[in-house]
Amino acid sequence: MKRLLSVLVLSALLPAQAQASAGFSCETAENETPKLVIEGATPRSGGALINFGGVLEIDGRKLEFKQSDVKRYFGEGGVIRVRVSAASGDQVYTVNLNVRRNPKDEDDWPGTYEVTFGPKAKPKANTRRGKVQCAVE
Repeated sequence: MKRLLSVLVLSALLPAQAQASAGFSCETAENETPKLVIEGATPRSGGALINFGGVLEIDGRKLEFKQSDVKRYFGEGGVIRVRVSAASGDQVYTVNLNVRRNPKDEDDWPGTYEVTFGPKAKPKANTRRGKVQCAVE
């Protein structure tokens, strides 16, 4: 009986430890256009994204990104890079996010973004760039 109780207690604890994750959230300044918010989570040990979401508001359109829209992700050594791409109507939108931790302040994660968009036949017809500020936990 003691053995069974020990196994039950240990099996209950294992999923909690396996689910430990680190997260990041990046967004443009409130008054900046386009408006961009990107959030993700990874296992504490690094690696691939285990959760992702994003919203881009541009030229009167609101586009939501999901994890399947992530084309590339890198997060290691004080650097976060994300590339997402999705279509909305006849337009394709691609966002490249580049963030680097400030070496003088570990809580400061400034970065830049680039949005390219255009018709599916010519998806890089327009480009907008700006700055984001990220929070990492």
